[in-house]
Amino acid sequence: MNPPEPQLPRYFILELTRNCNNRCRYCYTSWNAPDLYRDPGNAADMSTAEIKDLIARLHEEVPFEVLGISGGEPWTRPDLPELLRFVSRRGITPIVITNGTLITPELAKGVAEVQSLYQITLLSHRREVHDYLAGRRGARDQALAGITNLRTCGIKPVVVFVATKQNYMDLSKTAELALAFGATAFSYNRINLGACNIRLADELLPTPDMLRENLETLEALKLKYGVPIAISVVIEPCIVDTRKFPSLQLGGCPLAGEGSYFTIDPAGNLRVCNHSPTILGNLRKEHFTDIYYHHPYVQRFREVWPDECRDCDAELKAICHGGCRAAAEQCYGTLQHVDPFVTLSRTTVNSRV
Repeated sequence: MNPPEPQLPRYFILELTRNCNNRCRYCYTSWNAPDLYRDPGNAADMSTAEIKDLIARLHEEVPFEVLGISGGEPWTRPDLPELLRFVSRRGITPIVITNGTLITPELAKGVAEVQSLYQITLLSHRREVHDYLAGRRGARDQALAGITNLRTCGIKPVVVFVATKQNYMDLSKTAELALAFGATAFSYNRINLGACNIRLADELLPTPDMLRENLETLEALKLKYGVPIAISVVIEPCIVDTRKFPSLQLGGCPLAGEGSYFTIDPAGNLRVCNHSPTILGNLRKEHFTDIYYHHPYVQRFREVWPDECRDCDAELKAICHGGCRAAAEQCYGTLQHVDPFVTLSRTTVNSRV
């Protein structure tokens, strides 16, 4: 008997533009690795009208509920407020994934009536650390101003912390700073490695002990403030036993199924997630359901396990689903290699023995 077909996803990500005013050292966007990411049409960013048409046709085909809007930096496009209103009028909740630095009081007022959510990255309470990781002086103060401008207009942002070796020790104070500036939820993700940032792994990738310390801090923050905390980038339990942190909801790969977030790039190309480098087709020309149910890469993404994980404990496999397959593909060229976080973490541990 064949397994049942997966339910259609309820969440998509639209990468609105490749343009960004920051140069984050940890950035893993696959288009930053041109030998890896090959747009078959080499197309420019879609126009406002083309984006609206794509969203409308996709929504008629798939009744999805949430659209994450990212980049690059989505606020570099002046049509973002117009697109937010368009998406909201269709009954879709837009989530703007942003560095926050371009959100002026006027822009915040202009989108205040739109039922949107905002995720703003805050990398450290220390100005010099945030700015170093963001690749630009002044980035931290501008991000805090963006959070303030949203809150002044009644918009409640979520603050996102990307953990690296350079800032993991700042987690508690950064979270408290975010709450003081009006954040109502907190998102924590370890750096995810890709083809363009793996060269900085020695500098940026936190050790298992650092992540374990951060998870303890997150449990304490949740207990103290009652703030919702999301952790979406997988932390493989064979490296850090995440079962010791039962109050935290830790993410794993949804395996291109119902909980997945297929990603549309600025030219309309579809990928299995925002970390994957593999283009499956173009939604301006093809139907999503044809790709979702019949594309051989999607089927393989769901079924293949990293060779190193095949004999792993069943309980651990159920937690992490084999780690981040897209990171493995970016860094090692195959879905069958284990997540580079696992490989490099074990190398670090073994070098100390």
